[in-house]
Amino acid sequence: MGLRLDLRQVVYVLSDALDLVGVDDVAHGKRVAYMAVRIAETLGLPRPDLEALLHGGLFHDCGVSSTREHRSLSGSLDWDGEEDHCIRGAQRAASFEPLAVLAPLIRWHHAHADRLDQQDLPDQVRLLANLIYLADRVDVLAATHAGGDILLARQDIRSVVAENRGTRFRGDAVDAFLQISAPEEFWLMMEPRALGPWLGRRARQPDARDLSLEDLRSLGAMFAAIVDAKSPFTAEHSLGVAALAGRLAAQAGTDPERRGSIEVAGLLHDIGKLRVPDRVLDKPADLDGPERVRITRHAFDTYQILCRIEGFEEIARWAAHHHEWVKGGGYPFGVGGADFSPEARIVAVADVFQALAQDRPYRQRMPLSRILETMDRMVASGKLDGDVVALVHRDPEDCLEAATRPASRLVA
Repeated sequence: MGLRLDLRQVVYVLSDALDLVGVDDVAHGKRVAYMAVRIAETLGLPRPDLEALLHGGLFHDCGVSSTREHRSLSGSLDWDGEEDHCIRGAQRAASFEPLAVLAPLIRWHHAHADRLDQQDLPDQVRLLANLIYLADRVDVLAATHAGGDILLARQDIRSVVAENRGTRFRGDAVDAFLQISAPEEFWLMMEPRALGPWLGRRARQPDARDLSLEDLRSLGAMFAAIVDAKSPFTAEHSLGVAALAGRLAAQAGTDPERRGSIEVAGLLHDIGKLRVPDRVLDKPADLDGPERVRITRHAFDTYQILCRIEGFEEIARWAAHHHEWVKGGGYPFGVGGADFSPEARIVAVADVFQALAQDRPYRQRMPLSRILETMDRMVASGKLDGDVVALVHRDPEDCLEAATRPASRLVA
């Protein structure tokens, strides 16, 4: 069993999560996808290649989690260590079978054309990867142009691309780009009011897939890896929450299908944190007012991303309610009582336990005895569900193992 989801919709919606890494510079992946597809259409490439470029453009930076690294990506044509995020991204794409076809394109999307010619790669990979690279660098040049208006920048950008013909960029790709980028229309289509409808027209071509629970776990784990890599203090946090939530759900007698969905909610619960600047997540002191506001909105952003996937509505709520309280008054929705579902209560307990068992910039991890004391106080104050915390008390050592060594503990 599993869910029937539209893979194209999943790709589009979750590309929005990758956009959050830029915090203020959003839609980079969408602009890259648009340009790469337009160039490919000019070259007369077949529809499967256009699809691969569309999805590859949207996901090409899935190896990037931190705002610091995003600034490096968007600051110059080349920089030391640029290949690292390509390798990570390819590994992440390969971990989710429906997107594994994108892995080679992501792996080589910063390779110069003359370097690609020296690699033992299929011709299609060389071409499509270089089209993504060309589109990616054009977007960076546009973002860094001093004038701020893309129409003022276009001739300078076209000149830079032409100067790199045959070295960074393939000759046929450059020729096609110069052809389609001469009119203002090409550039104006990248404004949000035009780019959204352009993508929307492609979203109306559904690609429904039956995804098993294992597929969903793989998808969740891929995005958990992106979220958890954002800060050294949250490495494997989402995996630990998922593993512990699955264990607690099993103890509560939840059926395997629903238990698996709870794990997926645990994997995805912090996807909204991609919008939080690294400096806030890594701050070794109390947050000030504006910083706390940035943190508290992450659960809302999680919901806004996941609820747009048809068939994912329940998982979206369970994931987004992980900071709600039994008595009400949590954030960001303020739900409580019957509106705070049993599944979300499990994710909330797992989130608190795992966070307390992990080093954070403002404190060291707590010993197990203090974790239990803290959670009991949260039950007494109406924040955590007492029945779920009682499940933790049954075998706290095993819960600690699941939360802090999660790789092999996701419930099958």
